[in-house]
Amino acid sequence: MTKYGCFLVAVAFAACVLSASLSQGAVTLVHAVYRPDVPFPQYLPLWLEAWSQMAEAGESLQSIQEKNPLGGYVHLYLRNPGGPPADITDIELDGVSLAKALALAKKETSGFHPASIRFPGLPSPELDRLIAAGEPVWWKADPSSVPAGGFGEIVIRLRRAPKAGAVMVKVTAGDFAVEARADAARPQPAFRGISFSPSLDHVFLYARHAAGAAPMKVWIDGEDVTGKSTITADTAVDVAAIVVRMDKPLAKGSFHCFQAVYADGSAAVAGSRAFGDELVYGMWGYTNSGNDPEKSARDCLTNLANHNINVHMESIGNWGPFISSKAGFDFLESIGIRRMVKWPGETGNPIYYFLMDEPDAHDYAVEGLPADKRLGTLAQPLVEQGYRLRKRDPATAQLLNIDNTYKPDNYYTYAQLPDVVCADPYYQEQLSNRYNQRAGWLGHFTKATSVYASALICQTAGAPKPLHIILNSVRHRGKASAFRMATPPEKRIELYYALAAGAKGISYWWFCPYDEFYGVGGDDKDARTLWKEIGLLGAEIRTAGPVITRSCPADVPVKGSKYLWVRTLVAGQDTLVLIVVNDNYANDRVGTVIFPAEKASVTVTPPSWLKAKDVFEITYRGIRDVAWKQAGPQVAVDLGKVDVTRLILISSDPRLRSQLDGIYKAKFAAKVAALTR
Repeated sequence: MTKYGCFLVAVAFAACVLSASLSQGAVTLVHAVYRPDVPFPQYLPLWLEAWSQMAEAGESLQSIQEKNPLGGYVHLYLRNPGGPPADITDIELDGVSLAKALALAKKETSGFHPASIRFPGLPSPELDRLIAAGEPVWWKADPSSVPAGGFGEIVIRLRRAPKAGAVMVKVTAGDFAVEARADAARPQPAFRGISFSPSLDHVFLYARHAAGAAPMKVWIDGEDVTGKSTITADTAVDVAAIVVRMDKPLAKGSFHCFQAVYADGSAAVAGSRAFGDELVYGMWGYTNSGNDPEKSARDCLTNLANHNINVHMESIGNWGPFISSKAGFDFLESIGIRRMVKWPGETGNPIYYFLMDEPDAHDYAVEGLPADKRLGTLAQPLVEQGYRLRKRDPATAQLLNIDNTYKPDNYYTYAQLPDVVCADPYYQEQLSNRYNQRAGWLGHFTKATSVYASALICQTAGAPKPLHIILNSVRHRGKASAFRMATPPEKRIELYYALAAGAKGISYWWFCPYDEFYGVGGDDKDARTLWKEIGLLGAEIRTAGPVITRSCPADVPVKGSKYLWVRTLVAGQDTLVLIVVNDNYANDRVGTVIFPAEKASVTVTPPSWLKAKDVFEITYRGIRDVAWKQAGPQVAVDLGKVDVTRLILISSDPRLRSQLDGIYKAKFAAKVAALTR
């Protein structure tokens, strides 16, 4: 297996294949699993600022890592076979109520009431038991009330691994109690990704098994759907690809329990809500033009649409009531832009509800705790906020953006809380920090590796949830942190890194050309140059969007020629995506130095289930031919000169090229022509 392969460990494994003999009304444990955080020690130098005092005192990276171990998640899957809805009211961890231990504090921080097991004044024996059990940070039930015939998932975040290797969990669900023993016993398969077709009538499952085996059975919500599924696996590829054809489309936002059962009795099990939206390509921020809020909104949003933005993420300046009115919504629809908002009613057909921006940064302001125990204190109130939003609108996904405080623990801590895990690993901010504060660590940041590392950890920790990555699009103008705007090659590489890690959505912070952070809505040369590149990149990846949104990162045997950095995405069973970056580059305070990779090529062995019938490239100018040939199982792609990046698709579907070409010509060709005049 790969370095982040099957890290799930069985806790209790009950009734994976559900029996029709279950008693009516008895909430039943379907499956339980402990999922340890996956370490990435190769990226430890990128997070060193969090432990700078230890490093400056001469402590080694290995020693620092050993003193800051990771934690994990407990996942329980329940079924309510009949009777009234089962409200999940409490979880007991080793006999201690989490409803009590993680009750919200009275004092607010950043508009929320934090929670920590150290706040309620638990008796010492109870507190000690919780710490030994892994030190719970937050817990969540999805849905909070399991309907008759429905399924639910309980997630418990543990700051550290259980000391004894085993924890007793008890769930109070309606009139019933369900118990499980969390026993770190044996590896279990896992879903690394779950995606849905736009019409929600196809489900794409990506499952990992330590032996690379193919599942024997597939279940959705207790129904054996193996006969409606195509199951493919290749021992040389670290995920099995499963496509399920539903008899009828799933309801948007509905919760489902997915199971892939193997011949050895193990199973990958996950809960997921069904969303089939197109690839999000968003922008944060605004510009104001004069004293007319409606004109400001129309002018700015039109500019965004002309640069292939399809979602306005947040921050509306002086746009006022117009942007939330029917006239505002009609205008948004006319230019093909949706909005992320904080509460139902702020717009029609929102793409996301925004739970909070950067809770990990606000965690640090929570009083009454040592600094190293504050991370995650805002998680439980965010769970409660999610419940309120779900009650008002169950059909819209909830997004939470994680900042750069307590890296990388912050990514692990919050990744499973929202429907869409989001992070903002601003690379230019990291470069600015090195030049202005820690120049000795610059060597780790001459490339944008931190974007890939952050995105990879978020995707791995949050799987099978979709990932959204925010990229920096400002010039820093603070006296202590002044730094240039990103160069076009820099931003292109960052975006490709995010896609390689599994991002299903990209946005930029931000547009506003004001104050300390001067965004791409400005009118100087650097802002205009970057804004143009963002528009061109939008045409490129949105053309590939129908493939990217159903894809999953996968380790496929691939080799690039000198200077090429290559990663692969499996998209269903018909397409393999090659993410190619010219690695012969460096960034500094002046800009980017990059030398073209000449006579470049990639040789890949596609999964055995994929027979290559077409190989082509997607660029901002549309679909292009590439030279390729097949020798046995290998496909060799001749790329010629690679200036910065290349996006190559290998497909067994002869219709895919024309479908994507039609999307490009209908949506993006005219806009690209205008941007490149």
